[in-house]
Amino acid sequence: MMRFQIRDLEEFSGIKAHTIRMWEKRYNLFSPDRTGTNIRNYDLDDLKALLNVAYLNRNGFKISKIAAMDNVARDQLVREVAVTKNDGGDILDSLQMAMLSFDEALFDNVTTKYRLAHGFSALVEQVFVPLLERIGVLWQTNAICPAHEHFLSNLIRQKLIAATDGLTLPLRDTETAHVLFLPENEIHELGLLYVNYLLRSQGKHTVYLGQSVPREDLKQVAGLFSQRIVFITILMATPQAHELPAYLRELREDLPAERISFWLTGQQLRKLDGHAPPKGMQLYGSMAELLTGIRS
Repeated sequence: MMRFQIRDLEEFSGIKAHTIRMWEKRYNLFSPDRTGTNIRNYDLDDLKALLNVAYLNRNGFKISKIAAMDNVARDQLVREVAVTKNDGGDILDSLQMAMLSFDEALFDNVTTKYRLAHGFSALVEQVFVPLLERIGVLWQTNAICPAHEHFLSNLIRQKLIAATDGLTLPLRDTETAHVLFLPENEIHELGLLYVNYLLRSQGKHTVYLGQSVPREDLKQVAGLFSQRIVFITILMATPQAHELPAYLRELREDLPAERISFWLTGQQLRKLDGHAPPKGMQLYGSMAELLTGIRS
């Protein structure tokens, strides 16, 4: 059984520890176990209850009224409120609850409502990106198990692929091909999927290669095109910091033609420590900078 400390509950809910303790004492909302040193340990039901309570409280319900409800009634009220709200802060809570409960229907209802109101790009950039950042922190601190992260990531992946599939297929561009790939052993593809969606929504010709692509394959792809090529990649986990300068140099050496350029982003690039990239490589300090560059 998953156990959480009060700091984990703070991370999930945004509610301060002293408020959680007050709600626990005054309204008996949670039932944590205590260690021999009197440290509170909460279970998954406690965490879900806190998220529901915090969610409803932020949406105007008095804590006394919320506390008087049983869990079934509280869950139902949360669902009713969630599908009628489009606030980014609220939707993050709803999606966290969907993740914890492995509730695909709740995830779909909430994201569909938000997308209809704000558009797909807003859903990705204003909801999915901060949600994944929050989940990343929780995963790193062992507040959630890997299965939760995989469940959420795969639902987002499905949305990205479906949205891209729904676009009109651009005509093959005779001037520029955008080739999207991740290096060998790199599997964090959600950002790359969104870049592919954004380019295609602008009518750009893309060739999506996806995860873990050997450099030799890129040479073969380049040989099939005579026009300008922009290779786009996101370096999240690989290559490792000490391998990165050599990887960029060898990538440029493998594909030296002037018609070929590179757009790169990802947290690994922060570890270059002043190394200048090879000619023809544009480095973006963040995903947001890359998206701005694509839109400009």
